[in-house]
Amino acid sequence: MADAAEVEHRLSTAAAGIRAVAGRLDAATAVDGRLHADDTPLTAAALTAAADAAVTDAGGAGVDLSVTPDTLRAGEPVVVALHPRDDGVAAPWARTFVVDGGGGWERRAAVAVEMAHDAVTRVAEPGVPVRRIVDEAVAELGAYGLAPTEDPVARTAAGDPLDRSDDASLATGQVFALDPTAVDPDPAADRGRVRIGRYYAVTESGCRALASLPMSLSPGAY
Repeated sequence: MADAAEVEHRLSTAAAGIRAVAGRLDAATAVDGRLHADDTPLTAAALTAAADAAVTDAGGAGVDLSVTPDTLRAGEPVVVALHPRDDGVAAPWARTFVVDGGGGWERRAAVAVEMAHDAVTRVAEPGVPVRRIVDEAVAELGAYGLAPTEDPVARTAAGDPLDRSDDASLATGQVFALDPTAVDPDPAADRGRVRIGRYYAVTESGCRALASLPMSLSPGAY
């Protein structure tokens, strides 16, 4: 399995893909509420092509991208999950963007997800049970009145889910991806989701983020 230095190097090229997606979204215009680029509707395929080209230009092996929802609209969360095509880095690297957002529900959800990351960085250190990572993140979402999805909250760098039943202890040098997704607990609200992922390496005194990117919902921040 790749160590923290190797993962960070691979993520540095993958970051180019996230920035490319952010750039396309930042340049998009809204036509009848739908995002357009070059006078045509902006699509998930166009974002994927931009990300793959940027990563390849940066010296990476390319990426796979999943985009939610299928129709990209102004003022609504667009969740982008980037999967590097590198051995040892299989967990997704996710960001949520809102073009022309009004600072509504999605802003509260973004704060909750950011605080979930903050809570985990305060407790993650050698000897702490792996399940504590998941417990802290889920508890923070709950404190904001939000619920996680059924997707894994955390994974190994290789993509294997970490869950609340895992009593194994974190070890120095271990890499994990924290990837919480917040949704409104009322399914009838149908407000979309906010998902922000980040990789961390466990150090002797705690943990540190690897190849950090902004967590802002604004694509212009990237």
